[in-house]
Amino acid sequence: MVAATTKRFLKDYPEALIGGFGAVFVGAGVSMGAGYPSWASLLTEVGEELGVQSGELHDLAALAQWSIQENGSATQVRNVIKEKIGVEHPVPESLEIISRLPVKFIWTTNYDRLVERAFGSVNRPIDTVSGAADLALRATPGASRLFKMHGSIERLDDVVISTEDYELYRSKRGAFLPLLQAHLSSMSMLFLGISFTDPNIRHVLSLIRESFTSAPPEHFAIVRPPQREDYKTEAEFEARSTQHKLWSRDLKRYGLVVVEIDDYAEVPELLRQVERRVAARRVWVSGSWPPEAGDDIARVYGVAQAVGKLIGDRGQDLVSGAGLVVGSASIAGFLDALRSSGGWDLERRLIARPFPQPIPGAAPDRAQWTALRAELARIAGVVVFIGGMKIDPGADSAIVAGGVLDEFKAAKAADCFVIPIGSTGGAAAQISDSLIGSTIDATGRSAMRPTDEELTELARADISAAEIVKLVSSILTRIDKRA
Repeated sequence: MVAATTKRFLKDYPEALIGGFGAVFVGAGVSMGAGYPSWASLLTEVGEELGVQSGELHDLAALAQWSIQENGSATQVRNVIKEKIGVEHPVPESLEIISRLPVKFIWTTNYDRLVERAFGSVNRPIDTVSGAADLALRATPGASRLFKMHGSIERLDDVVISTEDYELYRSKRGAFLPLLQAHLSSMSMLFLGISFTDPNIRHVLSLIRESFTSAPPEHFAIVRPPQREDYKTEAEFEARSTQHKLWSRDLKRYGLVVVEIDDYAEVPELLRQVERRVAARRVWVSGSWPPEAGDDIARVYGVAQAVGKLIGDRGQDLVSGAGLVVGSASIAGFLDALRSSGGWDLERRLIARPFPQPIPGAAPDRAQWTALRAELARIAGVVVFIGGMKIDPGADSAIVAGGVLDEFKAAKAADCFVIPIGSTGGAAAQISDSLIGSTIDATGRSAMRPTDEELTELARADISAAEIVKLVSSILTRIDKRA
């Protein structure tokens, strides 16, 4: 049975992301899961030189401070960080999913480059802010921002690790604090990889507590309670469990809703559910129709425009490859809906990836088009197919657009819900015929297509644009409820 807090997280956090006010805080547990050492492991060698076992000391910042005092500099501590954190471990799946979500702000106390590498793997820009001076730099348009509030592996002379670094944080890195507090007051923050044994988390929680008193905003923390197999003795397990329960309750003071998991392997699936729920609010209208193809253009344009308006009226986001006639018509309808409601939030709600067209006589860049189709399918959770025709240069006549069929394949590969409007002909009709009676689920939580009855109705030759909109609206409502 799914816990109430998990249900709450899967409902409220995707809504925050869709609304543009979802943020993420990446804790040490994420880096440890990727293969990087914990604080205690990182400073084991340093402690041994001082005659102190790091496992016996909970104030690891003090251990680093003592090493600096004994050696006269932070060189040894920095060399240990460089050796242990400077290597590149595989990016965990949880961060790969985060890199695909509409997150604009990410915070971390980790030094490694896992987040930057995750964003780089999907060619998504991210600005790294690891020092106070970086805050003054102009943001890259369209880029997310990563705030490394305790520094980064690339700038070891400016990392926060010793007691003195924490004591002087406000004077040296204090510019981070009002920004973090602003995000905590206006956004819903998801905390990943945090635990009550992480010394950095105590620092961050104290900042939250400074900002809010009786009514902090709602944030979420995915945490794993201690498990019996983690400890050698029953007594140690019981002690850790008690501490964890008290800590989890205490997190409520900071506005954190605790989402408990039994195993860290559950985190990617939770985030995939978030991704699916965000994607379900994004509808890709795929299709094309050559202007030279005769009288049918008016009907195809009218249907595409009506569907685009429906998406806007429902408060959903439009994804478009700007295909001939269908793309421009759906965008026109979408803009009309936004204009009527007084909302011009185009930067967030209209996601367009126009396909670069070659000059006459030149071949298109097929690899680029394939990549664009895969990206559009990844972004969207629902794909509506309208028309899908093109002019055959050799015969100077209209034929089914193979590109739209390729988009159907991309949509299936990305597990999108597909809605072909067969009555508009072309590729949409072919897709509709292939789905009727197919083994692809049409009902339940795993449904990826309309029912046979709905597909047959959408393919009816005399169905009106108004009837299409009513039926598509019903299908979209069902998808929302499923999500």
